[in-house]
Amino acid sequence: MTIMSQIVDRPDIRDVAGISASLLCVLHCLAAPFLITVLPVLAATEHETHSVFAALIVLIGMLALVPGYCKHKKKAIPAAGAVGVAAIIAAAILPEMEGGETIETLMVVAGGFMLIGAHLRNAYWCRFCRVCGKKPCA
Repeated sequence: MTIMSQIVDRPDIRDVAGISASLLCVLHCLAAPFLITVLPVLAATEHETHSVFAALIVLIGMLALVPGYCKHKKKAIPAAGAVGVAAIIAAAILPEMEGGETIETLMVVAGGFMLIGAHLRNAYWCRFCRVCGKKPCA
């Protein structure tokens, strides 16, 4: 069984992947200003890295939150995920401006924590689904 088939077939793995990607994105965003100071060459790829993180988070979010919603019907979960994704995407496409780094960092951190919360709630409701009883929503 490949890693991708495990991620696609198991809801708990999808949420763990979503939490991991969101947390990695938050940590990267918080550490990037310090890393760029030490290694200025990293500044050249920072925008591309942010775009890759944003695309990865959207993909994993869709793989986890949409099927989860189809099972538990909790609208707040994909809504929180959508707000988190929107914040991260907005931060990725914000034009470079004076003081923009701080705003971008705050948006990514807030969006990342919204996504982490959405994935945690999704994992909970898929594990203890009230729609289909106490069975896991697979």
